[in-house]
Amino acid sequence: MMPSVAPEMRRTWNLNIDFRPFEPGTALYLQIAEQIIEKIRQGRLPPRTVMPGSRELAAMLNVNRKTIVLSYDELIAQGWLTTQHRRGTFVSEALPYPAKTQLLEVPEQDLAFSSHGQAMTTLPTQKYMLLLSEGLPDKRVIPYDKYIRASKRAMAKVARTATMDTPDYKGQPIFREAVASLLHEECGFNVGIEHLCLTRGLQQSIYISARALISPGDYVIFERWCPSEALSVFESLGARILFADMDGAGVRDDDVEMLCRHHPVKAIFVTHQVQYPTTVSLPVSRRKRLLRLAEELNFHILAADYSQQLYFNRPAMAPVATGNMRKRIIYIGALPSILPADRQVGYIANTPQFIDKCARQRQLMGQVDDPVSQSAITELIQTGEFHRTARRASRIYNLRRLNTANLLAEQLDDLVSFHMPEAGLFFWLTLKTPVPVQELIDKAEQAGIQLIQHIHYAGDSGRVPGLLLGYSHLDDFQMKELIQKIKQILVPFGE
Repeated sequence: MMPSVAPEMRRTWNLNIDFRPFEPGTALYLQIAEQIIEKIRQGRLPPRTVMPGSRELAAMLNVNRKTIVLSYDELIAQGWLTTQHRRGTFVSEALPYPAKTQLLEVPEQDLAFSSHGQAMTTLPTQKYMLLLSEGLPDKRVIPYDKYIRASKRAMAKVARTATMDTPDYKGQPIFREAVASLLHEECGFNVGIEHLCLTRGLQQSIYISARALISPGDYVIFERWCPSEALSVFESLGARILFADMDGAGVRDDDVEMLCRHHPVKAIFVTHQVQYPTTVSLPVSRRKRLLRLAEELNFHILAADYSQQLYFNRPAMAPVATGNMRKRIIYIGALPSILPADRQVGYIANTPQFIDKCARQRQLMGQVDDPVSQSAITELIQTGEFHRTARRASRIYNLRRLNTANLLAEQLDDLVSFHMPEAGLFFWLTLKTPVPVQELIDKAEQAGIQLIQHIHYAGDSGRVPGLLLGYSHLDDFQMKELIQKIKQILVPFGE
């Protein structure tokens, strides 16, 4: 006797949905996704409904199958649909939002504009606000189920071990080996495990590197526009900060040379894959010139990667240092943020001697990494699951990047200028009319925008020259609403 099948599980694929005519000006896959979301919210596609395969729905709508694949990828990333291996695609039982546009919940007491390493104001807590900030990972693309399964296997393995392993403050060797192979594949890094110290994210990598390198009174050069949280680390260690001028290609190597010949500079902090915040990429010629200056004038280069290892239309910039010159560059970065927030992996790459100093700093912090977590992440890397998830996240983020660029050109062309970022998760919007800081903060709060811009502007005039617009944590509908709100804020300043 054949088993009975619940009505909503039968593969009839007669959705009884009338799709509205598609309109020009908006990507077709987004229009399809939006209409499916509407039907889910209306209850016409209840949870556990079996969705047609991509070929079937493409035939129903008379569109290319790739368009449906893009629509399904977006809906899965947002949590409206789920997939089950060899079973198909279903309406999710745990829908992401009960209303048409659900705004992101933000942490309490987040800092607003940061300048000169200090917070200028604190916004009152609001439960739901749109977040205008650097690019943050979308937790909806994190493979929690795969990470949990890998963690369970790792925990069982640890439980069978009779003795506790000696803590390795650089990261367990097998973990470092897995990360080293990933860095070689994704970024062209040719490093052994003795050249790596693993941390809990980019900011911690910056902090530990600075602690291992800088003494009070040391001169450190920063780009004139730079990440304020990194700057604050060096200020807290008693460093004397110098600022190098920038142009359309990034930090000016001639200005760096002038500063170094007038001061005993210990290090320069640069953002080398994409400049933070302007998103420009430092040309190879300047990177090589900085390396020659570092060797001649005896300083180190701290090269921090804010790209999240996400590159569009170009590969990662390979390291320029070779041989003995490698000791001059301390590479700092983090793996793609496709793991739970408390399991992010940062790295420091340099000589074994410097890595030992970094490990000592981690030991002084009393920070011992969880062997279960390290084993689980190692498994995800070795099995290729980490790479597959990163590629899938990259495809989703690239679609959001393209959609954001279209919305900016359509809505804000008279108010801002921008170029398409080739890496990372944020746009830099140059304001055609710079805006007073406090007025911008007040108007953003009134508009329901949580404004977080961790940027230091050396020698600023109290006006904001631009905005970081992260696009990865917002779906296309939320981004459209955010850009409309930004337009409402900026229009009065441009009149």
